Amino acid sequence: MLNYKFNQALVRTSTLLNKMDLPGSTLDFWKSEWRKKGNSCYSMGLRLIANKAYWEPIQFVNWIAQYKLNNRPADKMQRLEQQKLVAFVINNVEKKGTIKHEK
Repeated sequence: MLNYKFNQALVRTSTLLNKMDLPGSTLDFWKSEWRKKGNSCYSMGLRLIANKAYWEPIQFVNWIAQYKLNNRPADKMQRLEQQKLVAFVINNVEKKGTIKHEK
């Protein structure tokens, strides 16, 4: 089971990547792909403060659930199952404790 908990509203990019076990190249690719579609990285959770990048981790996880968790469902039942999975991921992200990934 995925269960992410956060104790800070904003975290540095390195912390986000570390705790989510996500390669920096993947994040860079996602940001580039997102901007090419005419979207702002702000909606991914990226916040630029002075010359430093911070992330809203809950918003980022919700963005992943909405835009990156997709197995291209072929029929109505698969779409329903995917919606349940996305809802499960979103419901298991909350603000408290520290960022951790529990299995």
